[in-house]
Amino acid sequence: MSVNWIKNYVGFNLSDEEMRQIPYPMTELTMHVTMKTIQAFGLLGTVLAGPIVAVARKNTRNWTGIKAKMTRYGRGGLILGVVSGPLLTYARMRTVNDPDGAYDRCYRLRYNRNQVRVDQASFLCFIGGAGISSGMKGSAMFGGLVGLSSGIVLSAMYNSMISKEK
Repeated sequence: MSVNWIKNYVGFNLSDEEMRQIPYPMTELTMHVTMKTIQAFGLLGTVLAGPIVAVARKNTRNWTGIKAKMTRYGRGGLILGVVSGPLLTYARMRTVNDPDGAYDRCYRLRYNRNQVRVDQASFLCFIGGAGISSGMKGSAMFGGLVGLSSGIVLSAMYNSMISKEK
């Protein structure tokens, strides 16, 4: 990664020249795809698979059981995202014949404020949820997963409202 990627990710305004400085495009693209797979699988595991499995089994049809399944399937989603992100990047870029494909994709992603906003919100809400939950003597993983899911959904709603205004 580069300092300019981190600055853009954190929210600094960069010049076009700074946005063009992408020293490691494959690493940056792999990081992006991995973050997206972590977000997708973490959200699906926490919000969809965990509650469905918990409600389907009689002995977990209570808040404790639902929370345990949400945590288990959400954590599994995070792990699956970490593993599948680099594999998906490699599989996709193997078929791209253009040597500048990764650079071009990274350059466009840096300018896509909606993508950056979702990444920022999911990361910050994951950290915040984990911190709040552990501070309340709860499961940091459950709080982080709920924060991650909330950050994704809220930033997607915000992006949708912003696009309607334009």
